[in-house]
Formats: sequence, structure tokens, C-alpha cells
Amino acid sequence: MREASEQPPPGLAGLSDIERGQMTLGGLDHLHEAISIFDHDLRLVVWNRRFVELLDFPPDLLSVGLPFAELIGYNARRGEYGPGDPVAQTAERVRLAQEFQGHCFERIRPDGVVLEIHGEPIRGGGFITVYEDITARRQAETALRESHEQLEARVRDRTAELLALNAQLAREVAERQRIAAALRESENRIRLITDTVPVLIAYLDADRRYQFVNQKHAEWFGVPTEAFLGRTFGEMFNPPLAERLLRHVDAALNGRSTHAEYELTTPVERMYVRSYFIPHAPRSAELEPVVGCFMLSENLTEYRQTQMALNQAQKLKAVGQLTGGIAHDFNNLLTVILGSLAGLEEGLRDSPGLHRAAHTAMNAARRGADLTRRLLAFSRQQTLQPRLMSPHQQLQEIAELLKHTLGASIELDTVTDSAVWNIQVDPGQLTNAVLNLAINARDAMPGGGRLHIEARNLTRDAAYAARHSDITPGDYVRLIVSDTGCGMAPEVIERAFEPFFTTKELGAGTGLGLSMVYGFIKQSGGHIRIHSQVGVGTTVELYLPRYMPKEAASPSGSRSEATPDESRLRGQETVLLVEDDPDIREFVTRTLTGLGYAVQEATNGREALTLLEAGFTPALLLSDVIMPGGISGYDLVIAARRQQPGLRVLLMSGYSDQAADLLPPDCALLEKPFLKLDLARAVRWTLDRPDAPSPPTDLEST
Repeated sequence: MREASEQPPPGLAGLSDIERGQMTLGGLDHLHEAISIFDHDLRLVVWNRRFVELLDFPPDLLSVGLPFAELIGYNARRGEYGPGDPVAQTAERVRLAQEFQGHCFERIRPDGVVLEIHGEPIRGGGFITVYEDITARRQAETALRESHEQLEARVRDRTAELLALNAQLAREVAERQRIAAALRESENRIRLITDTVPVLIAYLDADRRYQFVNQKHAEWFGVPTEAFLGRTFGEMFNPPLAERLLRHVDAALNGRSTHAEYELTTPVERMYVRSYFIPHAPRSAELEPVVGCFMLSENLTEYRQTQMALNQAQKLKAVGQLTGGIAHDFNNLLTVILGSLAGLEEGLRDSPGLHRAAHTAMNAARRGADLTRRLLAFSRQQTLQPRLMSPHQQLQEIAELLKHTLGASIELDTVTDSAVWNIQVDPGQLTNAVLNLAINARDAMPGGGRLHIEARNLTRDAAYAARHSDITPGDYVRLIVSDTGCGMAPEVIERAFEPFFTTKELGAGTGLGLSMVYGFIKQSGGHIRIHSQVGVGTTVELYLPRYMPKEAASPSGSRSEATPDESRLRGQETVLLVEDDPDIREFVTRTLTGLGYAVQEATNGREALTLLEAGFTPALLLSDVIMPGGISGYDLVIAARRQQPGLRVLLMSGYSDQAADLLPPDCALLEKPFLKLDLARAVRWTLDRPDAPSPPTDLEST
């Protein structure tokens, strides 16, 4: 900054101090850094536009003369300095500022922005502070540090692997040299042996020219063995790969064994290959120079594909375990929330405003329950569990998932209506299939584009089926997933459904996505078609059979009927309730006692068995499945029926699919979360039924 006593530059001699000050302040607004200046009384004197933007101050907060304490107090109250007493935080920072000492430190704002703050005192009193956003720099440093650590770990692992491979290679070289010496007398015998081993063998002389290749080596390139002889090594590979492999050839010709792994594309196929380069020196004279090298190659394609498929399976299993682990607790919470909201909603009918609020909360809780089901269905590996469903509703739910997956550069367009026929398929597998196709489409549009998903009714007649042997005449729902990506060539479309076939880079895909979609569609009685053009895009059509009920459902048995008379759901029987969650226990007890039942509570299986052994004889055992204490709901049922063989049992679980598979004989299952009406129906149904499977429960029908 220029001292006041200095003469201004000639170009500014005609400007007043005020004009020069205004020009200076105007220039500060164009700086990338935020600047603030406080005088010796700690009052705000100067700030630039970046100061307001970077620290997110309201425009009307800042004014000339604003005390430093008020500005710091505003920051403290909105949590800029982390948890703590805003008054104490403000006082401490005012105390430090009054020392007028230079300082430089970093601070992370609540929104994650990292600021570097540098303050210096000003001659004559006051201080100037410069704020710089260094978030990107810190992220880059963190990424670099993590990359360095990963690289070090990979180097250590690779070093150990190379040592093991070198030891193995030394043994192989010694053995092969022994065999070569014994078989050198007969070229025919050499040819016979080398043509039968499952390894690619080539021999290069000191000029890097092919002198020998075995039959399998020639078959890989789709040319006769004679086509190699006399040609230089680099002629048989594309230039970048040839340049890389020539370094290994030169190393071998200098007497050092080495190896390389690489992707090889030939007129026959694309493979992942590991090649060993072994120097060849006459054994009769150890001091003679290397006269050539052997190149031994093996096809690792199948191994790599199997490894990637295993990794994918392990990832899916891990996701399934994670979502399954939270399902029980989350469904317990939803049971309490839904039950409490239902009672609240019913009690607020005379207060329209509060009733609407309770109804809105109830709908949100229902959506939470549906979200849990979709999450579990998406991550589970299991046999198909077809259910009657609406494609219109399912695609809307999938579209919600895709909004958070595709990214802002891809426009999602979903077209369907409620007139689309119902289908009977596994909803989780259908979601998985559409998501697979959508992610493939996203990968085909790295620069952005448009993803279109559509559901339409379609009828295929006998004439069409005659031209397509994999189609049965009838009504179908056609799901279309199309993109504006790079498209596929005809030879790629031909192999698109082959397991492990992929056009992505190695490690970027398993090649199982489309084959899994194909298997699901075929298993569901449908078929699949792909239409694609390079540079235009790809359209995948999924045809799923329309659901045709064998007979009309009885109106009296419909779950969508009006709410039944509550008096038909009341009772006076005694219920033994076993539930470890106190909130669910309170909700169930309150609901059942309100319906006239007598309820005896137990917090775990051992407590319930103690009651039964003491002679307590309930009409119904209502128990959770997973409980602490070493006795599960299944164990409790077995032990209780030893004492009371005719005891009616209703189990509750958030693991509905798993619980149904393990359900003891003659037991009913109530899926969490449930509402008051679901509980009342299930209890009454279990007490009144002669012998039947678990009752139907469905939140959407209540």
C-alpha cells in the first residue's frame, strides 16, 4: 500500500484522494481473495465483494463502522466456529484481535469450504485480513496422499509377487533348458512337444526376429506359423503395445528374465495375456553372450473374468448384508411411527389442520416403508418371487432412484400411464434390470445425453410369433430403455447377452449386466430386443407378459374392501406379547387392550418361557422373531408348544422374506412395519382360523 506522503503516479495526479480510494475499492471487488480491514477500534472499514460471497454474509449485515464483535458474534451463532458457547467464542476472538498480531491459519466452514485466513496489523492501528478458498487444493493434496499410500502398498505387494514369480520362473527356466538340450537333436520332437503344450511359445533371435513359434501362438493371431518366421517382433502388434513389449524383449536379450501382462486384440479375439521373456545363452559356454530369447505366453482371460465376477458377487453380498442388518431396526422404528401416527391421525379428525399434518406424516412414513422394501429387493440375490404389480408405479419409483444416480449431464425422460397392463414379475429383479440398463446408458454418454424410459401395451399375433421363434402370441407390456450414446456395432450386438462379454476397459465391467437382464426376462416368460446404431444410440426393449388372472377374485376376499367394522376385530382372549423394543411393545399393548384383549407383556424369550412354565395359558403367543437373550422367536415357539401344543402363534418380523422361509408349522407372520388395522386383522385371523398359512398384510391396502 502507498504511503499518504508519497506523490501519486503522474497518471493519477489529477484525481482526488476520494476518487483514488473509490478506484482502489473497485479494484478489490475483482480479486479472487476476500479482504476485510478493521481500524484500531476494531470497526469494519473496508471489505470487498468476495468477502460477502465467500463467507456467505447477508448483504445488509455489513456496513462501515460495524464492530468486529458483532461480525464475529453473527458467525458464532450460525456455527462457523463449531460447537460451543457463541458468547465465549466471540469474546475469545475479540481478545485475540485486540492484540493486533499477525496470524495465518486454516478454518473449515460448516459447508465444507476450507479457508486460509491471513491477517496482518496495519501501521497506525487496525489490521487487514485476507481469506482464500483452498478447498480444491486440500482435496487435491488428500487425493495425492491417498494415491501415494496406495501406490506404496501396491509396490510392496507387487515386489513380493515378483519375487515369487522370479523364483518360479527360475525353476521353469532351468527345467525348460534341460528339456531343450535333450530335444535339440530332433526338430520334429521339439515341434511335437511345443504344439501340444497349452502355452504360446515364440523364439526371437538377437535381432528380435521370429525364428520359431508354436501352433497355438499362430492360432491366436489367425495366421500360419510360417507367417511369423523372419519378421520382426514389432510387426505383429499394434505400435503402442509393441513399444511396451520390446522393452521386455531387449531386457531378455541383455540376459535378464522379465514378464508382462497386457491386453491383446487379434483377428480371432480379445484376450488378457501374461508373457514371460527368457534369455537364451548356450549352456556349453557360460561367458558367451545371449543369442536370443523365448517368449512364453498364457491366456488369463477366463481367470480375470472369473475374478471380476467373484468381486461383483461379493459386493452384492456385502450390500445385502448391510441393508438386511438395518432392516430390522428401521422396520421397528417405522412400526412405532406408523402406529403412533395412525392413532394421532384418528384422534385429530375434529381439527382439520392438525389432521392434514398427521396424514402427511403418515404418507411419508409409508414411503419410508416402501423405500426399505425396494432397497432390500434391489440388493438381494435370490430366486424369483413374482408379484402382481403396476409397471406405471414401478417405473415412477425407479425414476426416483435414477435421479440420484445419473448425474446432472443426463436428461431423464419417463413416459408411462396408469392404463398400462399389470404384470406378475419379481419387482426387485425388474428394478435391478432397468437400473442395469440405465447405468449402461449412462456409461455410453460420458459427455451427457438423454435417457428415455417408456412402458406401453403391445399385442403380438401368431404371424409375428411365426417369424420369431422365441415369442409366444399374446399381450405384453413393453419396457423401453433408450439413450443417445455412442451406440453398438452389429458384431457387438450379436454378443451383447453373452456372459462376461464387455466392451469396457479391463476392470470397468464384468460383462454380466446384460446377461443377468436376459436371464431374468426369459425366466419371467418374456423376451428382449436390442436396436443400436453407432453414433446415434441404443434402445433395449423388454417384453413382459400381461398378467391374466385365472379367475376373478371374490369381492368379499379383496384386501381393497372398505375398512371392516371394528367390532368384528375385537376380542376378549388373553395374548402373551413378547417384544424387546419398548416402543413397539407399548404400541401393540395399547392397540390390543383398546380392542378388548387382555395382554401380558414379556421383554424376551426367557421371560416368556418363565411365565408359561408358571402356568400362564394365553390364547395367542404374539412374538418378535429376532430378540436378545439367546432365544429367538422360532426357539420360543418350539419351547412353548412343548408345554401347550395347541397354542396359536403370530410372529412379527422386519425380515419378511427370510422369516417366511423359516416359519414354523402352523404359525402366522405379521410383517413390520404394520398399522393398527393390520395388527387387529392378523390377531383376529390367527385366533379364528382353523389351520392356514400366514395372513395377508399390506400397508397399501389400509
